[in-house]
Amino acid sequence: MSKEHLLRLHWKLFFPLLGLLWLIIGITIFYFVSHEQQRVKSHLENRLLNVNTTVIDAYNRGVDLQNTVNFIRLFTDNTTLAPLRITVYDSNGVMIADNPEATISIFDKEGNMDEEMRKLWSTSGHSTVRDIPYEDHESMICSQASPDGKIYSFAALPYEGEVLDFLDIDPMVWIVVIILGIMASVLAFFGVRNICQNVYMLRDFAQAVSSDNLPDDIDSWKFSKDELGDVSRNLLSIYKEKIHAEQEKIYHERQIGMNISHELNTPVGIIKGYLDSVLGDNEMPEEVRQKFLERAQQNTDRLTTLVSDVRKVMRIQENGDSIMVDPVDFSRMMTRLAEDIRQGHLADDMAFVYDVPKDCRVMAHEPLLTNAMLNLVYNAARHSKGTRMEVRWLGEENGRHLFAFSDNGVGVDEQHLDRLFDLFYRVDAGRSRRQGGGSGLGLPLVRQIINAMGGEITVANAPGGGLTFTFSLPAAPAVNK
Repeated sequence: MSKEHLLRLHWKLFFPLLGLLWLIIGITIFYFVSHEQQRVKSHLENRLLNVNTTVIDAYNRGVDLQNTVNFIRLFTDNTTLAPLRITVYDSNGVMIADNPEATISIFDKEGNMDEEMRKLWSTSGHSTVRDIPYEDHESMICSQASPDGKIYSFAALPYEGEVLDFLDIDPMVWIVVIILGIMASVLAFFGVRNICQNVYMLRDFAQAVSSDNLPDDIDSWKFSKDELGDVSRNLLSIYKEKIHAEQEKIYHERQIGMNISHELNTPVGIIKGYLDSVLGDNEMPEEVRQKFLERAQQNTDRLTTLVSDVRKVMRIQENGDSIMVDPVDFSRMMTRLAEDIRQGHLADDMAFVYDVPKDCRVMAHEPLLTNAMLNLVYNAARHSKGTRMEVRWLGEENGRHLFAFSDNGVGVDEQHLDRLFDLFYRVDAGRSRRQGGGSGLGLPLVRQIINAMGGEITVANAPGGGLTFTFSLPAAPAVNK
């Protein structure tokens, strides 16, 4: 994104925010000024009403009304009420008291009562205050009648001179408004700039990711300490985890490839050696020739098993989440497995026993689960040096059945336990190959199968010797009988 576009984003955010701030300030000031002017005007109206009340009170007490008017005028000189006008009429409209400098005339030039004055005259019993255009000036005029209705006191205050000054807003208010507006604008500018800088950093990071042009030290990216910065840091963390996962996957796949190549080369090399010897020596004794061919056949079988195991592991790794599971009677499966082990001599000289309650049902893929159990049997028969292997049910917990597969052999050193499920890992790789041991895929395949069916498996040395594999499988729903 060009600098022009960056500035455009900055101003796109700044100008609407600036307009909103000034709108809020304008509405607030308008309300304040209107409220203040109304308060001041109400104050003047009350003072004007008090003037009429004083005149009517003087009439009720029999005080001379002209003297009362003169006193009020003298009292209000040099005050906000300096432009005050007072005129008193009797019920026939005859003037009986006035301040001659500014008479309030209720009649027009033709001698008819002015329409606005008539309204005041008719409502004067309610002490009404009106704004009326009078003698080319807008004036605040009120009237009040005596209780007996014989006199009407009119008081007027033109909007001029001291009255306008009194109603005007202090200029300091506008200065404060301008200062507040400028401060709000400056704060808005820097606030928007700070937000945009975070957006720009996030944009630069996204561009670097999309172009695969990140610096070697991606931790050097510095983001702000706010919500947007948190989003940026979370995205960076996710990206780092993704990069790490991809690197781990590449490393893992490379290691698998190297291990597979190494494991395939061993039997292939042995087979080639035996066949070369047989084909290269026509005078080889028949007994030796037969022995070499048998050894080549054994390694061919080993190669076939290795390829089959690799294919199973890869298939489960790629499609583990899509393995179909069904209710499996684990007790019946163990019965069949024990018979197969006995008939096929799969456990060599070790005894195989099991202790699983009837109707122990689990959710599993039965052929794969059988394969996993056979791999545990093969592992114990080849490496445990024990005389007995056992499968027992440990109980049910949180919707899972727990089982243990154990032998009474020699176990393994603690340093090897964490790696027993690694692909191609052997506790004694050299001895395993010399003695025709496993491919190093049996236990990894067991874990892949158990995990793919929603279970878990761990391994530990048994207190009395040998290994104990503890695994869990989801319990199948109960069968209604």
